[in-house]
Amino acid sequence: MLASFKKIGATELVQAVGAVFSLALTGLSLWNPPLLHELRLRSFDQLMAQLPVPLAAPPVVIVDVDPKSLKEFGQWPWPRSRTAELIRAIAAAGPAVIGLDMVFAEADRSSPVRLTEGKTDMPPDMRDYLLAMPDHDQLLAETLAASPVPVVLGHLFTHQAGNAAALRSGSFLLRGGDPAPFLHRFSGADANLPLFEQAAQGSGFFNIVPEKDAIVRSLPLLISAQDGLYPSLVLAMLQAAAGGQPVEVSSNENGVRAVRAGLHLIPTTMRGELLVSFSTPLEETSFSGAARRLPYISAADILAGRFDPAALRQAYVLVGTSALGLFDLIAVPVSEAFPGVEFHGHALNTILNGSYLRRPEWLRGLEVVQLCAIGLLLTMLLPKAGAAGGLLIALGVVGGSVLFTLWNFLWNGLLVDMVTPSAAAFFMFTTLTMLNYFAEERKTSRLRAAFSQYLSPAVVEELVKNKDSLVLSGEERELSILFSDIRGFTSMAERMRPDALCGFLNEYLTPMTAAVMDRRGTVDKFIGDAVMAFWNAPVRTPEHTRHACECALAMLRELEELNQGWLKRGLPSIRIGIGIHCGTARVGNMGSKQRFEYTVIGDSVNLASRLEGLTKHYGVDIVVSGAVHEAVDMETMMFRQIDTVRVVGKSEPVAIFQLMSAEFWHERAEEMTMYEKAFALYSFNNFEDAGPLFQVLTEQHPESKLYALYNERCRNLIENPPAHWDWITDMRSK
Repeated sequence: MLASFKKIGATELVQAVGAVFSLALTGLSLWNPPLLHELRLRSFDQLMAQLPVPLAAPPVVIVDVDPKSLKEFGQWPWPRSRTAELIRAIAAAGPAVIGLDMVFAEADRSSPVRLTEGKTDMPPDMRDYLLAMPDHDQLLAETLAASPVPVVLGHLFTHQAGNAAALRSGSFLLRGGDPAPFLHRFSGADANLPLFEQAAQGSGFFNIVPEKDAIVRSLPLLISAQDGLYPSLVLAMLQAAAGGQPVEVSSNENGVRAVRAGLHLIPTTMRGELLVSFSTPLEETSFSGAARRLPYISAADILAGRFDPAALRQAYVLVGTSALGLFDLIAVPVSEAFPGVEFHGHALNTILNGSYLRRPEWLRGLEVVQLCAIGLLLTMLLPKAGAAGGLLIALGVVGGSVLFTLWNFLWNGLLVDMVTPSAAAFFMFTTLTMLNYFAEERKTSRLRAAFSQYLSPAVVEELVKNKDSLVLSGEERELSILFSDIRGFTSMAERMRPDALCGFLNEYLTPMTAAVMDRRGTVDKFIGDAVMAFWNAPVRTPEHTRHACECALAMLRELEELNQGWLKRGLPSIRIGIGIHCGTARVGNMGSKQRFEYTVIGDSVNLASRLEGLTKHYGVDIVVSGAVHEAVDMETMMFRQIDTVRVVGKSEPVAIFQLMSAEFWHERAEEMTMYEKAFALYSFNNFEDAGPLFQVLTEQHPESKLYALYNERCRNLIENPPAHWDWITDMRSK
């Protein structure tokens, strides 16, 4: 009888834990931590490496300014007259379009007219002779304008001021909304000279944006700069080959959906990026050792006529360089050393043969459903299957996930995650199998050890009989955690008698405690003059973060009334600092064998405590984390960001905000608006414009430590510009 009861209880417990693990794994998939994200990307990389796509017809061909070209025709940069000769030779072979993966940002210094500049002592006949010779830049511009084949120039966008004004914005037809807010944005550009921009049939950027692991998997087709949209070199080539008709961009409230250039409807990511697929490697390798997967023709062979014109007929030609020191190598899924010009070629090849890869937003929902189904299946079957049967079930789940991913990749062009379900299957198999084995024996002993300290033996026996309903060691739960502390309490305590100090603290802590409890919070403990409280445990509270914020504002109101009463009685007034964070922590009974209490522990608790300490540094009353800011409706309370910091003990930066009541915000609306503008300028490295605004705020509000702090920061950053600045403040003390 007892054995039967124990077996049933253990099975139900294992299934309950399995359900929790399933939900946790689902949450982990939605959270998408860096390690999981990188493993998923690497699995997609393997698919692309093992299952390459064919070369398109018409082909993509790269005309390469290689070491042989430099040996025969001189070092780079070549005179623009030779570049014009190369373009004419390529165009004579009848390609569909020519794209130049290079930029002509300055005048040709080798042009004859340039040789006369500043030469006051040059003989007149020599000057006249040089001035009569053709100008290389003009010759190239005339070649671009007269070319029977569309020629598209390349340029590079930057985040520094540049000659972006010389660029022509693209010709687009927008459907469904403005895509600009979702695109990569730049402020400047290394652009071609205006005479080239005007002569060419098109112009496109060749920027490449790698992932966080430095691997390039996608190519932006559009970029937003100077309130305009600009096409990539690839998109501009497709547009020119289609006769220059406008590119259609389809967007919705979630971002960009697709781009149409001519007959090509190109699916994109929400940021307007094309996921690039790669073709089979060719035997030939470049001078640098980088693998080649597209056909190359040396520029020297083009200029010397040593090539088959049929190889370029109707081809999409990219002109670039693989000469050592003149080209860029990038890491892509199929190679760690890949020429940048060839990456653009594979983007063209992806579009021309329609081998699109997609990972639309709705796919995340499908993967969550798949993961939930796997978790439910394993939760129900593993506790009853035993170790051997459970292993077979887990292997079946992994195999099914891999086959599902392969089928979608080959037939639908979808990148479906197989890492998370496979890892979830083995994790749940290992965990639930072990738990199923040890659960019953450990459960009874843990119950007796945990409750015999503060319950009678008869009650303990009742708990043992109903042990399946208990969670002894607490549980992981999302909590809102608040810390408050009196500013300058140590020095104040030194000036007061112990009995007066005790009465003063009791008078202060009573309304502070009421503020917590009246808003469904739990007072965890008092640490001298500090108060620690949390929400969403033991009773779950749906809007626990809002309650915590309302409590903080109520504390300030209560303190204002207390200060008025203390001043009338000749007692000192005080200020408090409050920090709030919303995050996951463990809550439950914790302590020693002799004494324990219901409390919370975890990294979220530590962060809330650090935020309270930051109120002193920034001179504000309430500091909350970005998680709190995102979770709270701003109808009754307002936030303004005051920094992004890396607190002591944490490697990841945290955005921090000041919490204020809506009434306070509206009373000082002009001040808040000026601060928001100054802070935005500061965030974008514009210290010259932000500094004067912070100076005005400091003069108007000399009591504000926050404005003085940023005023000083801007002054220091202007005087000592950092080489690399990510506007994250590292805090050196708690």
